[in-house]
Amino acid sequence: MKSHHCSTNVRRRRHVATRQGATLIDVAIGSMLLSLLLIPSVRWIGHSESINQRLEDRDAMLFEAESFIEILKVKMSEPSEFASAFDRPIDDLTKVVSPSGKVFLAQYQLEPDKTLPTAKLLSIRVTVWRDANSNARIDATEVSESLQTQMASP
Repeated sequence: MKSHHCSTNVRRRRHVATRQGATLIDVAIGSMLLSLLLIPSVRWIGHSESINQRLEDRDAMLFEAESFIEILKVKMSEPSEFASAFDRPIDDLTKVVSPSGKVFLAQYQLEPDKTLPTAKLLSIRVTVWRDANSNARIDATEVSESLQTQMASP
């Protein structure tokens, strides 16, 4: 009876030893598979954050450009201001700080639109961009947004 008990212990030990080896291989294979899945996911998360930030910047720029156009339209609704801008076109640059604290440059241009000779039309163009290299010019690599409208004489 004792010999039977001894062979059971040997079987258990072999079984335990085999199971530990398989578990180590399972962990190694699992780690490799997990890394194959996680590395691209982490890259996509970083890429997604970059795209999201760019989208937020564009949204802020469009908001600032639209606000600037509305301010200019209100100002140009005064007949003397409209006449002055019609006679002497304006091309100016200013710094704009968004509500979120981001700093952009805004270029606004007001000039007569002579496509309809019988009407006094003023073209208003606003371009807003993040001046990454601080040269006060829009470069091809800098994100920008532009809006344009026309306004008739008040």
